[in-house]
This record gives sequence, C-alpha cells and structure tokens, in this order.
Amino acid sequence: MINFWTLVVSFEGELSAATHLTEKGALIAAIEDVLMFLGVDDNPAEALDRHFDGDPAPCYDLDEMRKMSREELSKLFREWAGHTWDNHHGYQLEIIRAPVQP
Repeated sequence: MINFWTLVVSFEGELSAATHLTEKGALIAAIEDVLMFLGVDDNPAEALDRHFDGDPAPCYDLDEMRKMSREELSKLFREWAGHTWDNHHGYQLEIIRAPVQP
C-alpha cells in the first residue's frame, strides 16, 4: 500500500492542506509553517527571544533540516509545534497519513 502524507493547517478559521509523497517532506513543510506562524522566518532573533527567553532554540535552518532523518524531524516538529498551543489565532496543524485506495 502506498501512503501520502497530508499537512492540514487551520488559521483564523481558514483551512489549507498540502499533500506530500514522504513523511519527511510533510514534516519539513510543517516545521516551516510553524516557523512562519511564530515569526522566526521574518526576524529570528526577536522571535526566538520571545519564545525561548534566552534558552537555546531548536534547529530552524531548513537546509539543516533537509539533512535530518525522519525520526529527527518528527522530534523537531513536536518541539516547534508545542510553541503554537494556546494561541489566539486558532492556528493548528497536523500531519495525517493517507493510504492510497485502489
């Protein structure tokens, strides 16, 4: 059976989805989306200071992420996604495995 991996995002009542051939690709896309939501892509120093208060931040370099294994990315995704909980914008994301049906 073949699986696709679908990234589903909800933000301010709007839903979006992106389908990936690999779980690794979906994880990278999900982390990138979280980084954009948190503002790390626009102003890393300010966003990291706001969310980590001087503590070391998880990896936010997409080139480095592409070198990581699926297992490493899964852990990294959970670390970043934890910083989106209890937000006031209704931002939520999930990666769903979707088997291809004949």
